[in-house]
Amino acid sequence: MNHSDTDYLPRVQLLLSQQRHALAAQELRRQLTHDPHDFVAHALLAVCLLEQEQLAEAKAEAELAIHLAPEYDFAFYALALIEHRQHHPKEALAAINEALALDPNDADYYHLLGQLRLQSGQWQAALQAAQTGLGVDAEHAGLHGLQARALARQGRTHEADSAARSALSYAASSSHTQAQAGWVALETNRPKEALEHFREALRLDPESDFAREGLVEALKARYWVYRSFMRFVYWSGTLSDGVRRGMFLGAYVVVRFVPVLLPLYLAFVFMSWFSDVLFESLLRVSAYGRLALSERQTRHSNQFLGLLAVALGGLGLRLAVPGLSGASTLSMVALGLLFPLAGTWRLPEHTVAWQRSRWAGFGLAAVGLLAVMLEVLGLEGGYLAFGAFLIGTLIYTWVFALR
Repeated sequence: MNHSDTDYLPRVQLLLSQQRHALAAQELRRQLTHDPHDFVAHALLAVCLLEQEQLAEAKAEAELAIHLAPEYDFAFYALALIEHRQHHPKEALAAINEALALDPNDADYYHLLGQLRLQSGQWQAALQAAQTGLGVDAEHAGLHGLQARALARQGRTHEADSAARSALSYAASSSHTQAQAGWVALETNRPKEALEHFREALRLDPESDFAREGLVEALKARYWVYRSFMRFVYWSGTLSDGVRRGMFLGAYVVVRFVPVLLPLYLAFVFMSWFSDVLFESLLRVSAYGRLALSERQTRHSNQFLGLLAVALGGLGLRLAVPGLSGASTLSMVALGLLFPLAGTWRLPEHTVAWQRSRWAGFGLAAVGLLAVMLEVLGLEGGYLAFGAFLIGTLIYTWVFALR
């Protein structure tokens, strides 16, 4: 590819800087009609398609760019971005490590590496990626924000605040930087300050999911119960996976020998499973809260409240008509189904784990409804089916919690 073949690049780069991804894609496709082997155009087209949520086509373009030029680091970066968007952390990590092996002097590559580490709970590795990237570009606002979040997750509040201020000093007009500062404030127990940052982030970019999710968290943090629970969650996030699992199992063992602690343990279990959807449902009482919730969060709230209504309805029928068959079982089944429902919500959609959790929920629902029907009809096997439902629900909760 000679120099004249790259004349399209300034136009494409301008369109990308203006977030006009569809027009940039058109320009790149025109270039590819002239030179189908232009690996730079294929890699840039992958990024354009990614921004338009055409993930399958984007991945195909990135892989084609890699096939045409295995030494081209940006193609691996594009592939890493796509795998990250598709919730494939292992594949994204492999791709970004390959990009860094080819070019260890690109700050954006370290930024993505740090994000992947942060989302997997590897706070120190995320911090290391941020610090290494800042050695390449000391004014990279995203890396300062990433450093701030990694420090906040390790409980290093003052250092996190300093890093967040550095990020804002370089890019105060960036929605992402404002949202990063909001998350740092939220994770260091300053919900009011976090709310201001998230509002500013949404003013700069009303379509930012990152900022809107933070705004919802900040609104929920106005409730002291949720705020206190999240402080525990953030603290436990500084512990290793083994220690967290040990704490979970240890608490269960202690409660077995000290029954007086059972109400506290049950409250903790309830919050660990349902705190998000419960407080998101409370936000729907206010007009501002309703506007802040995404369509997905509203749908989850509807499903949660629907099952809760069935459970309370069954209990009400049992109290109103003491001899009514199946009412208590229906109530217990509805309450039990809240666990696979909440567990499935927490997983990235359309992943293998999400599919398994979803089918586990359908299976438990089928067994539970069978138990209700057998009891209502007075047929044998109702207690056996209900017992299977309870055991299945218990297995699901333990497997999901230990994962």
